[in-house]
Amino acid sequence: MNNKETLTSLVLKMVEGLSKEHIDKVIGTANKYATFKNYPKNKDSWTDKQIDSFLNCVERALEVGVEHEQQDLFSKVSAIMGEVNDITPGIVDAGSIVDKVVEKVEEQNKYREDLTCPWCKSKVYDNRNNKKSERSPDFVCSTNDPAICGGHTGTWRKSWWLNSSDIPEEWGI
Repeated sequence: MNNKETLTSLVLKMVEGLSKEHIDKVIGTANKYATFKNYPKNKDSWTDKQIDSFLNCVERALEVGVEHEQQDLFSKVSAIMGEVNDITPGIVDAGSIVDKVVEKVEEQNKYREDLTCPWCKSKVYDNRNNKKSERSPDFVCSTNDPAICGGHTGTWRKSWWLNSSDIPEEWGI
């Protein structure tokens, strides 16, 4: 008796008495496992170890049954592939990471009234909430006199955008 005939008779004995739908799922799962493991298409060329793994997969698929549909992914994979070790210890829930990022962005985007110009120590206007266009600066010095503010160009008041490299560190932005 060759490998294919032996496998067929063993699997038929294992699934005896089950519904056709359940048999199809069990055999389909085992065949997908063999494909995933890159077993040769010709079952006659399988090694004893490959046959044993295939039959173990059939057994696990039989144990899974109908309740498999309600299981989480980790349980499904464990049922089909055998013991699965979680290799992600210490990983923080993505929801908390997203919350922290959103919190930080909201903090950065809060309107600030405590900003001062590093050139003249005058108040700096936070225009992030009322910019007329994307090209408008996010922050502008309130001093309109180039004699008082060294950052003034003579035409334009000192201005900063969020991506400016010269935003003062003391602003914490």
